[in-house]
Amino acid sequence: MKLLLILLGVMFFSSLLNSNVYAVFYPEDFQITNFGLKNGHPFVEVQGQAGLSFSVGGGDETYYAYTFVTDKGIFSSTVSLGSSDTKPYYSTAHIEVSAFKEGTCINEKISSGSPLFSGKLAEYIPKTVVFNEVSKAYTYKVTADDPDNECPSGQHIEKIFSSK
Repeated sequence: MKLLLILLGVMFFSSLLNSNVYAVFYPEDFQITNFGLKNGHPFVEVQGQAGLSFSVGGGDETYYAYTFVTDKGIFSSTVSLGSSDTKPYYSTAHIEVSAFKEGTCINEKISSGSPLFSGKLAEYIPKTVVFNEVSKAYTYKVTADDPDNECPSGQHIEKIFSSK
């Protein structure tokens, strides 16, 4: 019985520690130091570690984007709270925005790429698109709300962290 209680206690405290692994937000994980093409893939380099931190406070209605303005459109590698609520979920987006400013609506198009987060780099790995140029890069937080006539996706840029 004692062993069972000890085991349950260890599991409980372990779950408390693991649930906050990604709850710490480091601004340097979003401060762009460089961007461009690497082997034909759009990338941004940040001061910290790309894709590591984000706030769990927004739940599934918040995600963070590392975005590339390219000659083929605007593409993002994104990170959000995963379904397990303890680990990040990585994805990609092909988007349209009227301007990169807080409050702007984001409309999504079909994206066929894959995200790659490695050390200081966030990349968009295309499956079919061939990129020739990346003219700008942004990192920002997106909040999803109910769709309406002004923003059919319900997704808005909440905060821009960095741009180059």
